[in-house]
Formats: sequence, structure tokens, C-alpha cells
Amino acid sequence: MKSSEIRGTRGIERSSPIPYYYQLQEILKEEIEQGTWRANDLLPSEGELERRFGISRTVVRQALDVLQADGQISRVKGKGSIVCEPKFRWEATASARDWHEAEPAVEVLVGQLIDQRRVPAGGLIGRLLEVGESGPVFELTFTQLVDHQAVALSQSYLRPEASPMLHELLLVETPPAILRNNEGDALSQLAQRYGVRPGLCHVTVEMTSVNDFESGILLVPQGTPAYLLAALDRDATDAPISFTRTVLRADRARISMTLRRNQDGPVDLTSLAPFIAGDYSAG
Repeated sequence: MKSSEIRGTRGIERSSPIPYYYQLQEILKEEIEQGTWRANDLLPSEGELERRFGISRTVVRQALDVLQADGQISRVKGKGSIVCEPKFRWEATASARDWHEAEPAVEVLVGQLIDQRRVPAGGLIGRLLEVGESGPVFELTFTQLVDHQAVALSQSYLRPEASPMLHELLLVETPPAILRNNEGDALSQLAQRYGVRPGLCHVTVEMTSVNDFESGILLVPQGTPAYLLAALDRDATDAPISFTRTVLRADRARISMTLRRNQDGPVDLTSLAPFIAGDYSAG
């Protein structure tokens, strides 16, 4: 689609208390999401947007700044504003990750198993996984890929009692790699190779920024915005499987979750908040 093909029916509401730049970025975001502007299309020029909406160039640039910060456009000097590939949707349910509905399905793969070791659970992980403070767990550190690009770094504490096959690995002095590189996501691999039965996933999401170690793994500058996901996976009998901390690039993903509404009450926001008041990071 050429940038001169300006479409859309909504305009700027002059009487609205919402700032003009915010209205404009919402209009453009809506047009991108409904397919008026597709990946790699040029958005209308700043001058075209200025004339179309009857607003100043400063307002147009503020709106484009928001879209660029959100990862929806890339501004190239001498060329204009280019629509980026859509963010994939990161589902807050076990093994249910896909692209936005309008896009083809994409796989989330374990990229590289950076480290695997058997460690005492410690207080917090022991409580979450119901193995006690000194109970052994497998600590796995790995990247996750989308479209051959590392978009997330995860550290997972796996409960050996999650399946008989995993429990047998406790008897092996040097167990094999539990996760295979460049294959399906972690829970899918655990289900297929070790008979784990994922059921429910409790997730909390916070905003964070990429630290020095994470920036080297994810190949983004230190301080890049990211989501911090803390996930407690349970099996079909409600027994814990794993607790995983994931740093997910915010410029490449959106978070999607399903909320359960009680019949006579408010939305039930199941949360790990009571559990993560302490420090659950590595080391």
C-alpha cells in the first residue's frame, strides 16, 4: 500500500479532553491493527497526516514517537515511518502461544539451554513447588525463540516429582539435557519427553528493563523495556510442575491472558503476589 493512500473514518475530537497526539496514535494504531497499513508499508508522511487531521507537525511527531516506542513503526531518516511486523501474543496459559489472530501461527522454541543443574529449592521455591527448603529441584536457564530470534530469557525451577521419568533423573549423576535446543517450548518438551501433564498456569506480569547479562543474550541495549513474567505451572491434578521467571522483550510481544469471572463477584485475578514478595532471582 502506498503512503498516499490515506484511509479511515475517524478524526480528531476537538472537544475531547484526550490530547490530540494521543488520539492520533490511537487512530493510527487501530488502522495498523485492522490492516489498513501492513508490515513494511510506509505510513503517510508527517505533512499528509498534518493535513488530514488538521493538527500541527509537533502533534504528529509526538504520536509517531509513541508508536515507535511501542514497536509498531520504525522511523527511517529520509524514508519515513515504516510499519513493523506485528508483535506476537504471549499467552498466559500453558503451551498456548501464537501470533495475533490476523497473522499466521508461529512456534515458540527453546533456543539454547544455557545452564542446567540440580540445586536445593530454598525457602521460596520450596514453598511454591511443595518440596521443602532442602528438596532438590532442576534449575534450567534457557532462551526462547520466535522466528529464529531470541525474545526471552527464562530461569525455571522444575519439580522432579512432576513425573516418574523426571524423578529418575535424580539418581543420575550427570543427567542428560532436559530441554533440547531449537525444539518446542519448555512445557511441550516436558509433556512429550517426560510425561508431564500441564494444566493451569498462574502468571504475574511486571515491567522491567534488560540488565547487562540479559542484553548480551537478547541482543538489545541494556535498559531496553521488558516484561518480567513469574509463572507457576501446575498439572492436571493441581500439583506444581515448575516456577519460571522470564524476561520478555516488550518491543516484540504483547501479553494475553484469560480472566475468570465469578458468577456473583468481580473478575478473579489469580496472582502470585503473596509468594513473590521475596527475592526469587538466581543466586
